[in-house]
Amino acid sequence: MSLVNSTTSGTTRHTQTTDLYGGLDDTPASGLDREALLAHLGRKVLHGSRGRDFASAYLTTKNGTRAPRMYRVDSEALGKCEYVQLTNKQYASVLVVDIDLPGDAGGHPVNLPEQVKQKFSQLIAHYLGPAWVGINPVNGKCQAIWLIDPVYADTSGQSRAMTLLAAATHDLGQWLGHDSHFSHRFSRSPFYTGDSPTAYRWYRQHHRVYRLGDLLAGVRAMTGQESYAKPRQQFSSGRELINAVKARREDAERFKALSKDVEAELAGQLDQYDPELIQGVRVLWIREGRAARDETAFRHALKTGHRLRQAGQRMTDAAIIDAYEHAYTVAQEVGADGRKGELPPMKDRQTMARRVRGYVTTSKGEVYGSSATAGRASSAERKALATMGRRGGKKAAERWETDPEGEYATDLRKKLQAANQKREWKGQALVSEVRASILRSRIDTGADPSTRELATEFNVSIARIKQIRKALGMQAARGRPKRITP
Repeated sequence: MSLVNSTTSGTTRHTQTTDLYGGLDDTPASGLDREALLAHLGRKVLHGSRGRDFASAYLTTKNGTRAPRMYRVDSEALGKCEYVQLTNKQYASVLVVDIDLPGDAGGHPVNLPEQVKQKFSQLIAHYLGPAWVGINPVNGKCQAIWLIDPVYADTSGQSRAMTLLAAATHDLGQWLGHDSHFSHRFSRSPFYTGDSPTAYRWYRQHHRVYRLGDLLAGVRAMTGQESYAKPRQQFSSGRELINAVKARREDAERFKALSKDVEAELAGQLDQYDPELIQGVRVLWIREGRAARDETAFRHALKTGHRLRQAGQRMTDAAIIDAYEHAYTVAQEVGADGRKGELPPMKDRQTMARRVRGYVTTSKGEVYGSSATAGRASSAERKALATMGRRGGKKAAERWETDPEGEYATDLRKKLQAANQKREWKGQALVSEVRASILRSRIDTGADPSTRELATEFNVSIARIKQIRKALGMQAARGRPKRITP
């Protein structure tokens, strides 16, 4: 029986086929497709293995060490390898996910498990689908390959780009139901041309190359995960930043003092006899008729946290936030002084609850802001405050302000002038040395040395050499240097 009725319109037929195949193309990969994949990999040799005995994929050198058995990408021997390493720890231009959910025998997209087909369909609808899909003809498991802009790392295999690749692989794999024990080294080879009955059947879907960050952001947006966003600078100047953090520190000291008062006050059973309490809350006042709402609410939340701990109960966010909101409402009712209620948002109240737990459990904690402006100090803020509070910096500032023409300021200016003069002489010497090196190369070889060679020789940046060559009128020839074949 056919999958669709012959009278069904072409649009309906395409929709049903898409549902059956999860949006995947069922056309087997061709030789041209494999050549395009090899061109994207940018490798002349690949580490391959003919079977699952990966020990045979290594050979013993004359010194007794183990070395990978490499195959040229244009050799027939690579086609006999059922497994291949498409990436290594220094370089990767593809992202590979091994999906460990079994389907049906057959080796076609229709044989994949339903949940995998549904997720492939969602990825394709968001233009995030894999470039290659390989399917096991025996059990319906599969591997998916995404083409990405190449990422690099040093000999240790560590770099920010590789960390991003690991995050993208984890998020995609976890959502698709990956094999958590997959090593991401040897994977099924899309270039296998043998006749093994268990060899994967490969289907090329497209040739799109993804930027790794965009791929990860798209997957996280589709799956409802939060994407990391680099925090932006919120202050227009360093002085504004320092003033803001000073204010935060003053608020922190004030709330710390409140915490100590509450900790010393733990006679909760006497509250019913305290005439200053209003609905069980001790309201703090800025002046007559104007209540300190944030301080009142924070103090009451602290007292509630101590009581919960004494009673052996859990200090949940809900209990602490309820106490804070109750005290804030009471302070607003009796001491608004014409102000509207400005209860902090729920995120700030949750931060306040964590801070209260820290005070109660350790009796000392570090806070970085009031409940109205909660949040920890950023790295930039901590660096801006690195010199605050140091006596040397304060004394130096006083000397500059009180006697700018005195002995201290004059001595510092002399040292600065000497350092600047020395720096200028070094720059002039470098210019002379670069000019001499270029002229020497012209005499010896009849050609100018490259900018990169000069930068390496004098241990300076390429930009600095370009600046010197421009000033000397001895700029390098445009374009890449010609290769000298032996």
